[in-house]
Amino acid sequence: MASTALFFILIFYILMLIPCLGVGWIGYKLITRLGRYPSKTPAIQVGIMLKLIIVEVVSLTLILLMFKILVAE
Repeated sequence: MASTALFFILIFYILMLIPCLGVGWIGYKLITRLGRYPSKTPAIQVGIMLKLIIVEVVSLTLILLMFKILVAE
């Protein structure tokens, strides 16, 4: 039973690490672009928003898929 819980925690940790790294990378690019073009702040933020929505949808889909696979019916 303990190995099953450890396996579940490990999978969940990996699935949470992927979107965190993605958001960090997108944030780094956002800060870099805002530093270069401060007058274009709204346009840069709107461009980043779509990428963040994609990361969020993909991460939630992966978590739901994990639960669907691991839940015994």
